[in-house]
Amino acid sequence: MGIGEMATFGGVAQGNGEARLPVRGVGRPSTVAQYGPQIGQWLRDEPALSGAEILRRVRLTGYSGGKSALYELVRRLRLAASAH
Repeated sequence: MGIGEMATFGGVAQGNGEARLPVRGVGRPSTVAQYGPQIGQWLRDEPALSGAEILRRVRLTGYSGGKSALYELVRRLRLAASAH
C-alpha cells in the first residue's frame, strides 16, 4: 500500500496510520423530522415554550416517537433561531 492509499479491514478504513469508521448511508427515516416546521412555528410564536409542552402538543397531533429525539430537534431549532 503506497502513501495516501487506503485499505479496508473489517469495515474500518485504514491508511496513513489512521483508522476511520466507514461512511454510513442514510438510516431509518426520522419520525420527528416531519414535525420540525410546526415546532419551529410554535417556537417563533412563543420562544419560551418548554420542551414538555412541545412534546404534549406533538403527541396530540399523532407523534408516537421518543422524547429524546423530540428534545434534540427542539434544541437544534432553538440554536438555529438564536443564530439568526
